[in-house]
This record gives sequence, C-alpha cells and structure tokens, in this order.
Amino acid sequence: MPELDFHCRIDEGTFSVVVFLTRLVVSLVLIYTAIGGLLYYREFLYNAAAVGWPMPIETGIFLLVLQIILALVLMLGWFTRLVSVLSVICLSLVGLSFFAGNLNKIYIAFILLMITALLPSMLLGPGRISLDYKHALRRARKTFRG
Repeated sequence: MPELDFHCRIDEGTFSVVVFLTRLVVSLVLIYTAIGGLLYYREFLYNAAAVGWPMPIETGIFLLVLQIILALVLMLGWFTRLVSVLSVICLSLVGLSFFAGNLNKIYIAFILLMITALLPSMLLGPGRISLDYKHALRRARKTFRG
C-alpha cells in the first residue's frame, strides 16, 4: 500500500491578507465598542462606579481610550501578539464596567468570538502586512559593521 503524504500548503501572501483583514475587522469592532462607551459615558461611568473600580471616572475613561489605542496599534500590526492579548483583557474590563458587573451571555459570546478572531494573530503572527514584519525584515537585512 502506498504511503500517503499530505501537506498543508499555505500561500503566505493570502495568509497575510487574511490575517490583516481579521486584524482590521477586530480593530474596527474594538473602536466601535469604545466609542459606544464614550457616547453613553454617563451610564458607563455610573456602572463603573457600581462595579467598585477605584477612581471610576478616570478608570472608565482610561479603559475606553486604551481600547481605542490598542485597536489602532493592532490595525497597524505593531507588537501584534501582545496587543491582541491586551485587547481581549481591555475589552473584558470595558464589558464588565458597561454591564455593571453583570456580564450577559451574549457579551461573553462576543468576547469568545473576539478571542477566536485574534487567535491567528496571537499564535501565528501578524503576517506580511504589518509593522512587525517590516521591523523584522529591517533587522534581518542589517549587516554587521565592524
């Protein structure tokens, strides 16, 4: 019986485009949720106080601004793995504040979908369309000057 040899062949260009589009969509969703918190800032800050955050106004605004910054950095593909993990943590804290400590099942499913969407970026890297790739390429081409 002949031995079967199956290999998964991945086109790196297509992979990079898919990971970029995933990062882009996730970033837009993160920005959308942060802007939603900013538009309903009274309820958001009231709920942040109800959760018991220290300095609820500053913490609430900090979380929303941090989420927007993380989304922009994720869109650019800079420190992609770290930013992906931080984005999920920040989104969880924003949701905890937004729902006053009572996370509903739909928001938990939303966070799980965001984690699933960010898994390729976390595990496999950002792909060619990113600042991480440009930085790695620059470091690889750098020659020793002695």
